[in-house]
Amino acid sequence: MKKKNDGLENETVGQRVRRLRKERRLTQVDLSGPGVTNAHVSRIETGARQPSLAALRQIARKLGVPVEYLEHGIDVTTREQLELALADLELRVRLEADTGSVERDTKVLIARAQSEGELDIVARARATLGMAAASSGRLADAIRELEAAGAHPLIRPELFPDVYTTLIASYRQSGRSEEAVVACERTLGQVAPENGQLRMLIATHLSHALSDLGQHERAKVALEEYGGDFEQSDPYAQARMHWSLARVAAMQNERRLALRHMGQAITLLRGTEDTIRLAGAHLVCAQILLWGGTTAGVEKHLRAARALLPAHAEAADRGTLRGLEALLAARNRSFAEARQAAEEAVSLMPEHTPEIAPALYAKALAAAGEADYEIADEAFKCVLELAKRSELWQEAALIARDWSNMLRWAGRPYDSDRATRDAERYASEAQKKGAPAQ
Repeated sequence: MKKKNDGLENETVGQRVRRLRKERRLTQVDLSGPGVTNAHVSRIETGARQPSLAALRQIARKLGVPVEYLEHGIDVTTREQLELALADLELRVRLEADTGSVERDTKVLIARAQSEGELDIVARARATLGMAAASSGRLADAIRELEAAGAHPLIRPELFPDVYTTLIASYRQSGRSEEAVVACERTLGQVAPENGQLRMLIATHLSHALSDLGQHERAKVALEEYGGDFEQSDPYAQARMHWSLARVAAMQNERRLALRHMGQAITLLRGTEDTIRLAGAHLVCAQILLWGGTTAGVEKHLRAARALLPAHAEAADRGTLRGLEALLAARNRSFAEARQAAEEAVSLMPEHTPEIAPALYAKALAAAGEADYEIADEAFKCVLELAKRSELWQEAALIARDWSNMLRWAGRPYDSDRATRDAERYASEAQKKGAPAQ
């Protein structure tokens, strides 16, 4: 039950802050932090300044009370305090670029909820911790926390779809696409048939994971099986469907078909307010063109993506953009620009994610163009391993041909011939999977 503190009904916000601070033997400096100086705290306590919600949240965390109590002097039960604190953390993980403070506060909340026996709050808090870790690129931590959260019966796909999709994405970005497939299939088994929107969302993730493994026909079947489960009036579901079909088509080197599907996705997303997804669709188009060996039309898509991505876009999105900008610069023989963009992209993305491939490829091409053969050799090796791991044989053939040229320039004809034979073998693998050789 919520109730007013006896005898403190007329207490102002500033008086309440001062009383709680003194009770906890804290100084005004102790309550200060980013955006809230000790002078700011002093003016709040004297009533000379009305605190913003952001300032109140920070002070409330330092005092160990809910914001609601600072604002209104309302006592809440321990359960309610935990719920309020968790709601605040769930909001912060979506809004704050720096997740460090969110993670620290979430761990404190988990310990308190465990001591109170509130295991459902522990599960939700661990899910929040996992989302924060994924946002900052710490995939192993994200997987650990999200798996633990998903073990609680409260964390069901219908109620917490982000937990499941983030876990699946973290598996893929860690190079664990087999586990992503298992997670997708398990999740689809938990979702009721009438929840077509969610089933289609998970099916697209399943298609991507299968494509990572080179199982393109299974990827198509997954989309066809669940493609009828969404309402045609929903532009997001339709866009996801076209996006996934484009991905499969590109992996089979049907690039014109892939671009047609992405054109449909872009048209659908333009009717929404989701600029981040629309930017992502343009990035996919740029990637399809670049991996197809052409630069025509790439700058148009990259320019659109740059304009659409907000300043607070996730590191992975910014890294993907910079990686593709790097590859375009390398193809245009602007090697200094390519190396700088590639370094920025690599710093923004996890090491094993497939999206890092354009940046590594750009680094290899730029280093080769500047006769820095040792760096180029290592970069070609890394990007080729990424392509082979995902069974992207057409891309692997393209990389191996460029590597062969670099080795010949470097005066290593034997190694160059070997890379040429590898390129031919990869092209043959691509043909076996229904992709005509370039």
